[in-house]
Amino acid sequence: MAYVICEYEKVKQEFPEFKATMDNLKTSLLGLATKDWGLSPAKLSLEQGYVTTVLPALFAGNAGNRLTTWNQTFTSTGSQTIMTGVGSGGVIPEDFKVGIVGLAFLDKAIRISEIKMQISDKKLPRINIEEAFVYNKPAIIFEEGYILDEETAFELYGYVLSQGPQRIKLIGLQANRVKDKLLTTNVGAAVV
Repeated sequence: MAYVICEYEKVKQEFPEFKATMDNLKTSLLGLATKDWGLSPAKLSLEQGYVTTVLPALFAGNAGNRLTTWNQTFTSTGSQTIMTGVGSGGVIPEDFKVGIVGLAFLDKAIRISEIKMQISDKKLPRINIEEAFVYNKPAIIFEEGYILDEETAFELYGYVLSQGPQRIKLIGLQANRVKDKLLTTNVGAAVV
């Protein structure tokens, strides 16, 4: 797995390859959604509300609770699960497909020294992120995007160095089969 570590605010300006990676991911994600759900490509657009940025409500944090924001609090150190799909068994809920091209640490203090991901039965290699400690709000951008299909398990693991708050955001987009499932009284939360 190839990746680059950079500052989150400078991804678009300093890494033009990011646009190509996002475009490829969007094409793959919308192609899969069109095939599986039978929605027209015109309907699956940002303007129609069937495609959005990645919402935290599709994931559970390290405490096992559904995320309403990307904020978490680490209460212990060592190797642990950082984030999973919110469905039973750590799966992405039905009617949602998520495409990720990276993740961002939205705090200056980084409490994790390495990460690894598992998507279904595919284990991705460990990434040592100690280099990221010198950046302000670092991001890890993958050379290729990954699709978290509906009802597919997702787990993000990390080695936590210290206790305390941490904001970790998945970078990418998601396709929503039923856009009204996103409309709730809790801003940013999905009804699943």
